[in-house]
Amino acid sequence: MLTTYRTVVRLAAIVRILAHHAIEPFTESFFVYRLLCWLAALNPVVRRHQRRTPRAVRMRMAIEELGPTFIKFGQALSTRVDALPDDIGQEIKKLQDAVPPFPFAQVKSIVEKSMQGPLSQFFSRFDDEPVASASIAQVYHAVTHDGRDVAVKVRRPDIETVVRDDIRILYFIATLVEDNAPEWSRFRVRQVVDEFANTIRDEMNFQVEAARADKFRLNFINDPELKVPEVIWSLSSTSVLTLEWVDGIPVDELAAWYGRGGPDPDMVSKNIGKIFFKQVFRDGCFHADQHPGNLLVQPDGTLVMIDFGIIGRVDMQTRLWLAHLLHGFLMRDYRKVAQTHLDAGYIPAHTNLEEFEEACRQVGEPIFGQPLKDISVGNLLAQLFKVTERFDMEVQPQLLLLQKTLITLEGVGREINPELNIWVLAEPLIRDWMSEHLGVMGQLRATHQGAVDLLHTLGIMPEMVRTGLERMVRDQMRLRLHPDSLTTLERHMRAGFRSQNATMTGGFLLLTAAVLLANNLSVLWYGPLLLLSYVNFRQGSRMGR
Repeated sequence: MLTTYRTVVRLAAIVRILAHHAIEPFTESFFVYRLLCWLAALNPVVRRHQRRTPRAVRMRMAIEELGPTFIKFGQALSTRVDALPDDIGQEIKKLQDAVPPFPFAQVKSIVEKSMQGPLSQFFSRFDDEPVASASIAQVYHAVTHDGRDVAVKVRRPDIETVVRDDIRILYFIATLVEDNAPEWSRFRVRQVVDEFANTIRDEMNFQVEAARADKFRLNFINDPELKVPEVIWSLSSTSVLTLEWVDGIPVDELAAWYGRGGPDPDMVSKNIGKIFFKQVFRDGCFHADQHPGNLLVQPDGTLVMIDFGIIGRVDMQTRLWLAHLLHGFLMRDYRKVAQTHLDAGYIPAHTNLEEFEEACRQVGEPIFGQPLKDISVGNLLAQLFKVTERFDMEVQPQLLLLQKTLITLEGVGREINPELNIWVLAEPLIRDWMSEHLGVMGQLRATHQGAVDLLHTLGIMPEMVRTGLERMVRDQMRLRLHPDSLTTLERHMRAGFRSQNATMTGGFLLLTAAVLLANNLSVLWYGPLLLLSYVNFRQGSRMGR
């Protein structure tokens, strides 16, 4: 997996940062990492930092020092209260994605290369100061030659290479965790990295974001409570995205309009909830990064949604399970909640439903009849995840973004309207959706679609049978394996194992040398380790060839 020198060097830098801050979750399962932390603490300054700084703060500082990929991964993990202690979970929610802007000369070069022409050919005005700067891109205000105000989003140079190397390392770490920390198996660490890798790759491709923004605009074109900026396709590419400029203030600054004839906070907060449930249940596609900076409010109360780099999807079957679960909680039918968990496969088949029903009751009952300000979302989630751990419920990685978005929107709702109870708001929306899809008409539509699919299958079956028979006659379905292939395969496997062992040994030696170097020790300490590391890498490379 770690096939390039650049990746190994990056891994060494990551381990050095983690050891410098003594990030603790890995020390119990990995002796080598525990040794590196001990070596780092030989430096008095590092030892003082480790002793005086709380572990949660050290975790946040380490992630921010690791760069954009790990910042975004940390932001995704901040919702995983099941996997993180309370203090760490709360601290990494403070991770900052804002970074200094890169020079305008590079921006100009990227835009002109993307559009294959000088900047003046496409824009009559292009501000040289960004209106926003983040780890993946920065945004500029510009005006087209037809007088249209637009927002131009430009991807950072070389960010793809940085993210690609970091994702490779995250996979390496996930594999180590799964192989050496079986107690973490229920968190599906590698699947979590899979979800994150797919998300951040899409986030860096602005054509993907443009298509998503256009889809959302069409989905809500008849919903007056939400506006999505129009994509200017002729001025967009994989590295540049141009959108209609839309004015508005971040939703968390709504208080600035209080007493000045601004929009009603109660209406805005309810619209936020309605829009979210329409995304999830009506469209099966939701904006998964709805922090206040991406959710704006116009003077008339219309919400504006921007930045579609992170999108979550919920297929129809999952929507049905979610509707059953939420409806069960809202109706206080905890038997239904327990049975739905079992039917969906979220809990093992041997689970005692009576015990699980009672556990769900203990989670659900406290939320009813209370305003949002009196409900501790953290305590509620903590109770729920204690239930999942007790009943061996595996984490569902595909629902991570949905969970993150719900938590974010509840926080926004709390700030705008402390009296809002999102659970009460959800009840009629979910009930209507279930009536439409699980009622008589919904069953008829499902039956009709099933009949259409069956007729299609019957129509292509003769061709499938004919193709299969032809392949059997031509002997194309037999597995061919020459006896010499087994010998060759065994030889390559042995060489591969030897190459892997040599490379891993070289990596460990390089990491140790990096830690010693970071602590300003003499070359007599780390010099021999660097030499041995080089020898092992050369040996591993030769064996691999």
